[in-house]
Amino acid sequence: MVAVDDMNRRILNLLKADGKLTYREIAAKLRRSPSTVRDRIRRMEDYNVILGYAAIVDREITGMKADAIVLADVEDGVSVRDLRKLNGVDGVAEVSAVSGDRRVIIRLRAHDSETLDTIISNKLIPAGLKDVEVRIIMEEIMRFPGTS
Repeated sequence: MVAVDDMNRRILNLLKADGKLTYREIAAKLRRSPSTVRDRIRRMEDYNVILGYAAIVDREITGMKADAIVLADVEDGVSVRDLRKLNGVDGVAEVSAVSGDRRVIIRLRAHDSETLDTIISNKLIPAGLKDVEVRIIMEEIMRFPGTS
């Protein structure tokens, strides 16, 4: 187990804001040695505090212009955890279990609304979703650093 103390939180905050920072750059900002920062980061990686690193991609440039939130419930006999099988499905950006009548929120991204509809019809509903409600995101007002 690794403790997420104040120093580790500061390292994590720096990495969330800019995942390309080097050990030396983080060390300079925190007034620590690069080897201390490296050891802490490696330990957090080893203990799955840091799960990975990702590029934040401009969806407009890549042609992913359709963005939607899908609210749904699961069919009888299907567990919310069964939806892990959606990992790797093109267009599925995230899947979350939530409280309320619709127990699942799925973030979808695609080239156009037709593709969104195809993903919902051919991938999500067959995975065990029901009472599906789709909300098209009209404009993204703000995105927090470290999210995609």
